[in-house]
Amino acid sequence: MTRPAIIPAGSWPLEMRVETAAAYCDEPSVDAFLAKVQRGIYSAPTRTKGCLPKWHRLKLDRDIARRHGLRFDDVAVTDDATDLI
Repeated sequence: MTRPAIIPAGSWPLEMRVETAAAYCDEPSVDAFLAKVQRGIYSAPTRTKGCLPKWHRLKLDRDIARRHGLRFDDVAVTDDATDLI
């Protein structure tokens, strides 16, 4: 039997599947969210062999801040983890 993953109320995971990312961005549907990803409004997901595409919460925060004309300079978001090791 498979147990469902449950996100505690009021919290968002750092890495999100498409359904969770769409909800986080308050999009009306997954299709609406993916359409905005295609248009470059939201960042594309990270794709790793053997894993589902995932969106990083900080990248979505940056995308949302940019749409509202807000600065998001104080948080470094990098796709390369080499410098973090």
